[in-house]
Amino acid sequence: MKEHLNALLTYGLNKQIVTNLDQAKENLSKLYETSFDYQAVNQPIEITLENLLNWANQKSLFEPNTIEERDSFEAYLFDLIMESPMEVKAHFSKLFKKDKEQAFDYLYTLSKDINYIKTKRLKENVTFLSDSKYGYLEITINLSKPEKDPKDIEKALKEKKIQSEGPKCVICKENERNYKNARSNLRIIPLELNHKLWHFQYSPYGYFNEHSIVLSDVHENMKISDETFINLLDFLDYMPSYFIGSNADLPIVGGSILNHDHYQAGRHSFPIEKASVRKTYKPFKEVSIEHLNWPLSTIRLTSLDKAQLLAVASILLSLWQTYDNEALDIISNTNQAHNTITPIARKVGDLYQFDLILRNNRTTKDYPGGIFHPHEEKWHIKKENIGLIEAMGLAVLPARLKQSLKKALDYVNENVIDDSIMVHKAWLDQLKKTKKHYSLDELYQAVGHVFEAVLEDCGVFKLDEQGFDAIDSFIKQL
Repeated sequence: MKEHLNALLTYGLNKQIVTNLDQAKENLSKLYETSFDYQAVNQPIEITLENLLNWANQKSLFEPNTIEERDSFEAYLFDLIMESPMEVKAHFSKLFKKDKEQAFDYLYTLSKDINYIKTKRLKENVTFLSDSKYGYLEITINLSKPEKDPKDIEKALKEKKIQSEGPKCVICKENERNYKNARSNLRIIPLELNHKLWHFQYSPYGYFNEHSIVLSDVHENMKISDETFINLLDFLDYMPSYFIGSNADLPIVGGSILNHDHYQAGRHSFPIEKASVRKTYKPFKEVSIEHLNWPLSTIRLTSLDKAQLLAVASILLSLWQTYDNEALDIISNTNQAHNTITPIARKVGDLYQFDLILRNNRTTKDYPGGIFHPHEEKWHIKKENIGLIEAMGLAVLPARLKQSLKKALDYVNENVIDDSIMVHKAWLDQLKKTKKHYSLDELYQAVGHVFEAVLEDCGVFKLDEQGFDAIDSFIKQL
């Protein structure tokens, strides 16, 4: 065991995670109840952690022996040897004064080296591009985030959760050094957006390059407003090479966490950025307005002038929040608000740019999941909310799809069907009518075409003559 403890410290020193060797060694000695003298031991970190976790579980330092609990204890091990949250904040601040990019790179590299960002699991994801009439779409079958083990669920039920203590949700700032959800090694840094305190952290299960979360200091509901636009542009002044966007603030069209105001950011070019422009409007000298050829109804605003850009975005939001078009099933309010926006911000050279995606979450008897939501025949691929990431053209599909598509291949090629893929049968039967034999790559492309249709379901103004006339009239209200 001493060999593996030394190997962990050696790894920490090599990665500059350990800055106080004596304190780190003392912490590990107390945890494992063994004294040892440090000697450099080089071995793969995966082997080191596997042995340390196995030994800890045998000694009942954590239980049950599930992926979730192992992740929590592993995070705790790194917390024992790395700098404290206060020290990381100070280090970031010092770097930021010299070079913004270097400061963010420091935090990103640290988050990977301590395995807060699950880099090994991320490599197991299935990723591919799919052709569409809107350009390529990105498809990910995400294997990096483990599904809940029944033992973890049983343990959670037995625990008494006191709402007033600790984090109220998985992205609250109080998660820093929180053992229960594997956040002991989380390190976040403060930001000021529009004269208010926010925080920045990287996502452990990155859906794209340098996937990060910008979260409000206060646990309060998502809200799309003029202040949202100001916050997004303020962040671009912190990190001009990142995009930043917000999920919509309503159920169905919003993301999975609507009870804590937050944004997502990162260094990634999404398919929506390369969308062609259907029409350009020039009502203002300072702000360019474009309607994108994109399945979700998207209006792009571009300007050198932040104030003018914010003014036009504010007017557009206000107009959309009260916009009705019964012929297109767009009704803004039925005793509750239905119209909102998914905003995305980026810098293009010196220009500030918004992509504002118009959303409506109204439901009907025919569409109980949402009129502008994936329709039921596509739920076998994607039933969940179409939030910010997917609205930009990156599908995040469930891990179970990897195995079910392999079994689906047996059905389309050999007519051998497994009970586990019955949910896909109607779709597969349609594929069989089109072609006699499929490769796995061709089946992946077929999944991409379903995702393309999912995005089309979510568009409030369809890309047809009626939709074009309606969005033209809407934009001209500006």
